[in-house]
Amino acid sequence: MVGGSNPPWVTKKQLMYKFFLLIIILLNFKLSAQNNQELFELQINVSNIESNGNLIIAVWSNPDSWNSNATNSSGQKEGFDYGYKEWVEKDKFSTTINLPKGIYLISILLDKNQNNILDKNFIGMPVEQYGFSTEKKIRFRKPKFSEGSIKFYKKRVLDIELQ
Repeated sequence: MVGGSNPPWVTKKQLMYKFFLLIIILLNFKLSAQNNQELFELQINVSNIESNGNLIIAVWSNPDSWNSNATNSSGQKEGFDYGYKEWVEKDKFSTTINLPKGIYLISILLDKNQNNILDKNFIGMPVEQYGFSTEKKIRFRKPKFSEGSIKFYKKRVLDIELQ
């Protein structure tokens, strides 16, 4: 063999077939690794629920989606990774969700009138209760993703007190 040519018993067609087969196998490994991400339990405890209503929990992993003001035709926020809604009674509520490790911002709304949006008064202040995954109380504005996000890499309990 001179100049790196193929052995006479291997045709170009066979080489191309083996090459494409190798690419397909590698892609399958990559896709199956992405689909088999390990999930961890996040228990969310919500306290200071002052009235009955729909408790809406949204989990955000993308700062751009969080910062966006994109809404659907009903005025509901879009771009979150996971959403959960349940009718709750006054007092407290707890639920558990499973998520892969990552950085997340959790936002919670107690929607008293069931219109799926945070209602505000004439000067723009919220009239419905809300909360975030941050321990800091942030008033008069929504938190930046970096202020409200948590690092999630193992089983965890998150306590959120509604404002």
